[in-house]
Amino acid sequence: MTNKASKPHSLVVGSGAGGMTMAVLLALAGRRVTLLEATPRVGGLLRRFQRQGVPFDTGFHFTGGFDNAFPQMLAMLGIADLVQEEPFQSTLCLAPTGSRYDWPRGVRAIAEYLSQRFPADRDKIFAYYQAEQDAFANTPMFDVRCDAEQLNSSPSEYDFLTLDEFLDRLGIAGELRTALTANATCHGTPPGECSVNHHFRISHGLDSRIARVRRSGRALLTGFLREAKRHGVTIRTGVVPRRGLDLVNRNCHQIECTDGSTIVFDDAYFAIHPKAILKLLPPKAVKAYYREQIAGLPETCGFFTLYGVLDASLDVEPRLTSCLNSLDLNRILRGQEEAAATGIVTATEQTAAGRRVQTITAFASTGLDAAKTWQQGRDAAYQADKAAAEKRLLATIYQAHPEYEGKLTVLATSSPLTHRDFIPPLSSAYGVRQCAGGPRLFGRLPVRNWHAIGQSALVPGVLGVMLVSFLLFRQVIGEETYQRLLSSRLGA
Repeated sequence: MTNKASKPHSLVVGSGAGGMTMAVLLALAGRRVTLLEATPRVGGLLRRFQRQGVPFDTGFHFTGGFDNAFPQMLAMLGIADLVQEEPFQSTLCLAPTGSRYDWPRGVRAIAEYLSQRFPADRDKIFAYYQAEQDAFANTPMFDVRCDAEQLNSSPSEYDFLTLDEFLDRLGIAGELRTALTANATCHGTPPGECSVNHHFRISHGLDSRIARVRRSGRALLTGFLREAKRHGVTIRTGVVPRRGLDLVNRNCHQIECTDGSTIVFDDAYFAIHPKAILKLLPPKAVKAYYREQIAGLPETCGFFTLYGVLDASLDVEPRLTSCLNSLDLNRILRGQEEAAATGIVTATEQTAAGRRVQTITAFASTGLDAAKTWQQGRDAAYQADKAAAEKRLLATIYQAHPEYEGKLTVLATSSPLTHRDFIPPLSSAYGVRQCAGGPRLFGRLPVRNWHAIGQSALVPGVLGVMLVSFLLFRQVIGEETYQRLLSSRLGA
């Protein structure tokens, strides 16, 4: 533990959006902060890469929240000047029926649109979207200015009822059921497992105002790094925590790292996978049932991804096209019988040489059990699987957008194995599944001064992990300090 005369020292492990958010917030509150990242570069799936000078996203393609908490959080962190919203459209294609849905923007507009497609189900559709709006309205953390007492509200029935059970109550089935719940592919937990509220908290932001960020994750990462430097955050990359040392009164103030160093701190925040956190906890702090519970958490899906450019002759608008080869989202998100969801994102980017280019990124869901067959790493079997995935992705792209055939140049592909280089030790797209009534790894851990945040805590995605960090920061730092920061950063 640090000397009481000095600033409290906080350790943050993991440098994705959640870890970066927590590090900057703690520094703003006057803490001395050390941020550890296991890989050689910070940013997690905010990072971008280039092929032939063309920039591509590794994981952050679009977001919701520009009409609620996102601008508040950006302003509080001091990075709003770098993060600009770009218009973005959304389309759903259902291969089994050949149906295409070009979604309007706004929850009510979507409800009206679907009611025109399914007039006999109008009341059911509006009941569904009313419940979605209620779930959002009753989730205080979507407003960083909310009253502290609101955060202590009791769970509702919809925190324990699965999405499938809710749809059964409404009597919604078939294609309409799939169209209503297709946003489950943006959190990765099957409708038969996720709670109604978990799904709605993510779906509402996308239905209300799906958007893309100009320069995507690089804009956020540039802002985070600027503010981290401004407020004295120490960043260490290529450093992996090995184990916590010296458990005293259920507190642990030291971590041993793989480079041989030992870090001493007052409190620690882990924006990494729950199973990676479990390995760091001192054995005496963890009861057998807790260890089994966390070790048994099921993973969300991984992705095979294709990156390419489209001919300049095409007039391509920024858009997400979601393609489902099955109407059963449970089969898709459990990776059963070749059922898959494919997201196709088109965007306009600028190359390193300043040339305008139209990019396409297509990512197809896959069960992570597939990765178990690649025990030898990137061997011949792996390369064959990757080539087959590329072929399937191209077929899906051309089915949804036949105008792209012959006008698409593939520049790169990636797999769940590739993603481990960005989000070790596993490569699940959304962390563990958030099952209705199931365990959560959020907030205080069995070690009292250790806390869990990140992708697997409450809500996945960039917006979700930032909200989680704000929520825990408020709990830890105290209401007086939090309100003072709010006033100084956002005004009265």
